Amino acid sequence: MEQPHQPGGSDPGEGLRLSESEVRAQAFYDRWIGEGDWFSQLGRAVFGLSGTVYAGSFIRAAALRPEDRVMEVGSGLGRILTTSQRRVRAEQLYVGIDLSYQMVERARRGLDPLQPPPHFLVASALQMPFRPRCFDVVLLSHVVKYLTDPQLRQVLAQVRELLRPGGRIVLWEFRPYAWGRINRAILRGSRSHKLRSAAELVDFLQEQGYRNLQPFRVHTPWPPFRNLAYRAQAG
Repeated sequence: MEQPHQPGGSDPGEGLRLSESEVRAQAFYDRWIGEGDWFSQLGRAVFGLSGTVYAGSFIRAAALRPEDRVMEVGSGLGRILTTSQRRVRAEQLYVGIDLSYQMVERARRGLDPLQPPPHFLVASALQMPFRPRCFDVVLLSHVVKYLTDPQLRQVLAQVRELLRPGGRIVLWEFRPYAWGRINRAILRGSRSHKLRSAAELVDFLQEQGYRNLQPFRVHTPWPPFRNLAYRAQAG
């Protein structure tokens, strides 16, 4: 399994420069996941379910093959990657990046010693530490709401550069409700920035040169239940 190139140092998280919104998200998830109280235990239980809930949708939407090189932005506890890797019997390295030190530490701690492990890094979606054209599939799961419009453009442009010709981006995010009060509650609860409509998300993807956009369904077994989900190819 060939490993995508990284800059020097043991972990890109060392000396990481974060935007204000990233610092806020990092602190939120470190607190939610890393403590020993009931709140953190609940957070770990919710994220732990994501592998079972989301992996099947990801495998189908990405048309995932054993030979695909896969990267997830905002990989959390790593359950989507580890579950997908096992189910497709992956032959290549899987990589996950996340802002939260606690998420990455626990993702590494939970690896199966009998399986080739995914590689989990503390890194920013705005500064992805990989060489161009090194992945076949990139997943963004519930990341888009944390990004400002310029940041979303930057992330999508970077992902396009990281994808091989014909590579696929797969993303999903909470769909905004018709009631602004609910949307504001979601944003406050997740310390995030903005919920975007399907039309807005499609515009961003097309603007950054993605083609063959295909919506698909992702169901979340906890509120909010509604999701936007798209697969697209690098242009």
